[in-house]
Amino acid sequence: MMVTTFGYALPAMLAPNTSLLEILGHEERKRFVAQSRKLQFRPGEVVESSGLGEEIFLVETGAFIERLYCGARAVPIVRIAGSGDLLYADRLFAPVGFMRVELRAVHIESNSLYAWSATEFLELLRNSPEGMLRLCRWFGYQAHAGRLNLYEAVAHSAYYRLVNLLVALSNQFGYLNANGSTVLLPLKLTIKDLSECINVSRETGSNLFNKLRRKGVIGPGKFIKVELSKLSEYAATLE
Repeated sequence: MMVTTFGYALPAMLAPNTSLLEILGHEERKRFVAQSRKLQFRPGEVVESSGLGEEIFLVETGAFIERLYCGARAVPIVRIAGSGDLLYADRLFAPVGFMRVELRAVHIESNSLYAWSATEFLELLRNSPEGMLRLCRWFGYQAHAGRLNLYEAVAHSAYYRLVNLLVALSNQFGYLNANGSTVLLPLKLTIKDLSECINVSRETGSNLFNKLRRKGVIGPGKFIKVELSKLSEYAATLE
């Protein structure tokens, strides 16, 4: 089965919420976990890079925002990763000095990571053909996602990208409130975070976000409240 989006064919099994550990056999999974360090973080806490060396992370629970600076690039590549996602995985194939990564826990509840050194991680994968195949597929998915993001940046407005980002985050992380009508995003995200995700300035992102508030699809409060049915219907009208 294949899923086709904007002309790209992507195997359905490459869904981003599929963890590398999930496709391993029981004994392989135990070996991976046994050789990892488990790290836990409070909401908003930054993962310190000092002393971490060339480590690879896999999100166990919660959500993290990753900013990747390549070479002399001043503008980061930003993504929000959830359970099962790999972080700092580019360290498997590129020198650490070529990139700088910033990582922050953003879920309001539990945030935890498994950590391996890049060398140890690759050694474990060499003994797991399924794991190596999954890693290659994961990088294929990342390449596809990068092309898709580039396409959307060229073909669609920043407003369109913000609306669809909120829909995607709501579907991945959100949960219904007591009356079942509003999705609450349990994420500590700033306007700057959201703006960087869609590659606009903070001021532009703030204006776009306030426009959605005025339309009644984003509610007031400490955390983002989304009227998902309204937002999804509205997203379908945008180009």
